[in-house]
Amino acid sequence: MKHDAMGSQSMKFDDVPGWFMPIDQAAFSWVLQFQNDHEPEGALVELGVFKGKSAIAMGNFLRANEVFTACDLFDDIVSSEAADASAQQFFKGKSLTQSEFEKNYLSFHSELPRIVKGPTATVTRYVAPQTARFVHIDAGHTYDLVREDTASARTMLRENGVVVFDDYRKSNTMGTGAAVWEAILNEGLKPIFNTDFKLYATWGDPAPLQDALRKRAADAGWCRVSDAVMIRDMPMLYLSRKG
Repeated sequence: MKHDAMGSQSMKFDDVPGWFMPIDQAAFSWVLQFQNDHEPEGALVELGVFKGKSAIAMGNFLRANEVFTACDLFDDIVSSEAADASAQQFFKGKSLTQSEFEKNYLSFHSELPRIVKGPTATVTRYVAPQTARFVHIDAGHTYDLVREDTASARTMLRENGVVVFDDYRKSNTMGTGAAVWEAILNEGLKPIFNTDFKLYATWGDPAPLQDALRKRAADAGWCRVSDAVMIRDMPMLYLSRKG
């Protein structure tokens, strides 16, 4: 699947709507580049794509024989029984079409990812078990939906694959946090690092990525990695901007 460098088209990356902060843009780049440098090919998966901003960033690291699967309800969110009620209310009257996602993505890449329009629970019909290296979860933010998406991620991810959870700490998405911490405390998920917006984790060994993160943040100069916080016996780093 061929792709162009981010921002190489007439549309600028910052023009794409979305809540994908620079600290996580850097984190996605560093994690995906680490995988490209040190790991075999594997699938990329995004659950909940909005207008495509994070998908565009993920697409920059898609290798020739890899498949990127993007799953979303798109405009069906306002009527689907599978949708988060609060999300239905938030997106009511707003444009959330597949065609807009496709237009934005194709402003930066020559081919679309495989698009699954439907509930995120269906994604495992399209991504084989233990084939994914990176899964971004940013769909429904209720406890039940995030639990379901976490189970899907565990099925899809290969050993040392990375799962990223959006909005794991916001006051109005506590169900997301509950689902994430349940997986960490009771189901073998190991935290790698967190930002103020997303939590990065693996069912494999977090240490190599933690070492790489420290180096990349130091080299970048504009961000920092704080000393690890222990979650039981599991160290979790914190990536933030300086100042």
